[in-house]
Amino acid sequence: MMQRPRANEIPALIRGLGSRSRARVDSSKARLTIIGARAVEDLIEALEGDNNRVRAQVMPLLAMIQDSRGREPLIAMLLDRNAQMRLTAVRCLARFPSPDSIAALNRALQKDPDEQVKIAAVQSLVELYSAGQESAVRTVLELLYCVDESPTIRIAAFSLLRALRPGQRRSILKRLRQDPVAEVREKADGFKVETVALGELEDAELQGLVVDLASDDYAVWNDAVQRLGVCGAAVVQPLVGEMRRRSNDPEFCTRAGMVLKGLGPRRGRALADELDLVEEPVPLHVLVEVIGAFGEKALIYRLKDLIERIAPQTAAGKTRNAYELALRVRAKAHLELARIGSRVAIQDLRDALADSDRRIDLELLAAVGLIGKREELALLLRAYNREDNFTKRKIAEVVRMIMKRERIRRNNPMFQTLGPERRRALESILPPTTQRGRRARPAASSAG
Repeated sequence: MMQRPRANEIPALIRGLGSRSRARVDSSKARLTIIGARAVEDLIEALEGDNNRVRAQVMPLLAMIQDSRGREPLIAMLLDRNAQMRLTAVRCLARFPSPDSIAALNRALQKDPDEQVKIAAVQSLVELYSAGQESAVRTVLELLYCVDESPTIRIAAFSLLRALRPGQRRSILKRLRQDPVAEVREKADGFKVETVALGELEDAELQGLVVDLASDDYAVWNDAVQRLGVCGAAVVQPLVGEMRRRSNDPEFCTRAGMVLKGLGPRRGRALADELDLVEEPVPLHVLVEVIGAFGEKALIYRLKDLIERIAPQTAAGKTRNAYELALRVRAKAHLELARIGSRVAIQDLRDALADSDRRIDLELLAAVGLIGKREELALLLRAYNREDNFTKRKIAEVVRMIMKRERIRRNNPMFQTLGPERRRALESILPPTTQRGRRARPAASSAG
């Protein structure tokens, strides 16, 4: 079974996002999420259209796919005339941790006329801070202390406190309890941060947090992310269990991943044991992303075992979507290993490049770009001939990257053994060059 969108499938799926049938919208979203990066250009084009029903669905899809090409179009949406479109764009930018996202959210806080958009910008900045973007905290702290700002927006900024260290929280709350604005003083007086381990919470309280995490209300589930995030390592097992039970709900799994990322590498080490128990592709993909975000080498090396577990699986008994998503998990695991410079799973990576029955996942290509050597060049050239133009450009970038890193010239003897198809691919990738010193010079005048 090939990981190849059918002709006109992506445009048809995007049109499905505007359907009044919830089932059709959900199925279109699920399929576009799996197609992933290959759908990004079409999604961006739809975002520039005039169908607000489609645009409202496209933005969260770009946020879930998290391809960097989606960030600038979302930033541009902050200038849209429709406040609901701006609100959605602000929330989606929280999935793109970068200085550009922070700068755009700061501008929204300063200039957007809609208070709900500003509140969402505050919440997104808190998410970015929790994701490791330290500079996101500055504006939110200023809001907490700004007596001229709307009390509603200042109270929204209280969500930052759960992401801070206990000493910082106490210092900020002590100052805010003396604030001249009554609503802020009352919020500071009643503000509580959960510090107990999850096992010490009542079952009903824990279940309430999990239910809130699945809420359609942004403020509710965002608060649940913050509250679960302070419960420590004990949150890992029950949260992963809930991800498995909701394995067909990518949005819930993404929110759970936000909680797990907030634990940090030390408290998140419990993920290693849970990873071996998870079979469902959507939770697996999120867990691999979380482990990569931790950057803990001992955890990342465990992904080799995951690759070996996924690789032999066939499409038998699986739906097309489930099979393709499992392959994306495999590709994501390869990329995280490559980011730490590891070639421990290089044979499986080569097998994936050589598989002519499916298209190359873009994350596999990114992995080869990071750790590929001359041994992988022939496989890339072979794959080049069977791919579409977009992927050909990516393969060409990777080939040039490897040749530069390995100091391989275009006239290297290794290329003389290639077959005609791969030689043509190489000629397409490497533009012709002129020999040094051979450029014609103007003839000298013979006049004395």
